Amino acid sequence: MEMIVLTGYPSLDSSRAAIEHHVFGYLSKPADRRVILRMVERALERRRLIVENRSLVEQLRLERNHLQDEVVAAKRGIERGLESSNTFVGKSDGIRNVRRFVAQVAPTNLTVLIQGETVTGKGVVARLIHELSGRNPDTFVKINCPAIPEALLESELFGYEPGAFTGAEGKKPGKFKLASGGTVFLDEIGDLSIKLQAKLLQAIEDKCFTPIGSTKTITVDFRIIAATNASLKSLVAEKQFRSDLFYRLNEYSITIPPLRRRTDDIPFLVKHFCHIYGKEFNRPNFEIKAEDMSLLVKRQWPGNVRELAAAIRRFAVDDDGPSLRKSAEVTPIHSHDRNAVVNVVQGAEIEAITAALDRTEWNRRKAADQLGMNYSSLIRRIAKYGLKPR
Repeated sequence: MEMIVLTGYPSLDSSRAAIEHHVFGYLSKPADRRVILRMVERALERRRLIVENRSLVEQLRLERNHLQDEVVAAKRGIERGLESSNTFVGKSDGIRNVRRFVAQVAPTNLTVLIQGETVTGKGVVARLIHELSGRNPDTFVKINCPAIPEALLESELFGYEPGAFTGAEGKKPGKFKLASGGTVFLDEIGDLSIKLQAKLLQAIEDKCFTPIGSTKTITVDFRIIAATNASLKSLVAEKQFRSDLFYRLNEYSITIPPLRRRTDDIPFLVKHFCHIYGKEFNRPNFEIKAEDMSLLVKRQWPGNVRELAAAIRRFAVDDDGPSLRKSAEVTPIHSHDRNAVVNVVQGAEIEAITAALDRTEWNRRKAADQLGMNYSSLIRRIAKYGLKPR
């Protein structure tokens, strides 16, 4: 409750004590009746506001918790939907993490950097993020940075006005303008020139740009998703990529593991491609035999998913068992050079250790158990090969 002090003996000490104890009012006798009534009314109003405020705070807390529950449920629903769909096939820990990351970042406006080797599925992940973002589903603009000559890339991104340069007879909207309300996917961003990196950074930061030959600034609402198979950190260290652009693109990072680091997914991918190409070539019962599947799992697949898909498509046409086994088997080592053999053995050991560490999220004791080696031996090999978390 609110308290009002009415005293016939006012003093500095008692007024200080009243302030310390959060007394609402301090009156000395004789006090006018109207003054007392006004103070009582103000005290009641203050109490009413406090009670109202507490009620609103509690209501906001309940609504916030409800919204958080809805967001969590939506993310789980997205993850379940991704797992049950055929868009991104696989059940390995690496792919589960990718699905979880997609579900987390898709509903936000964060800029996403997707990293991974060539044809690991970076474009698929980018489109999934766009489709689940709530943005215009038809506005997904892909820009393959290495495929466009540097002289033309600026005009492709930002557009130009008539007469901006020789041959510019009409007005052309840039990719960013066309992506209004949607997503711009910058594929292989590591190949972008330093000059254009500065303009790109400004466009991302301000969501506005100036077409070539124009004095008018255009403001556009778009989301940026970038992908690269290069190490942008290394390019930054070599002064070939702007650090400020890297940090701006790297608001949220997703790394897709190569196929050789998620061999558990190969049988699922093979079954998926058998279904697709069986339909394409009118072979409803097309499948890969178990003995051939083991050979496919052992292969390194430097071309990742695309190479595997091409192999299955070729086998769907040919259906030649011996050619499948010949193509899929791992080539044995015939070199008499001892150093070459040692290098191959060490490479295989590094591959096995890295895969185990990736699967256990760098829990070294669990990785040692999976590898069937002593914990201290694993620690020595990690130090020997200079292995670090990705």
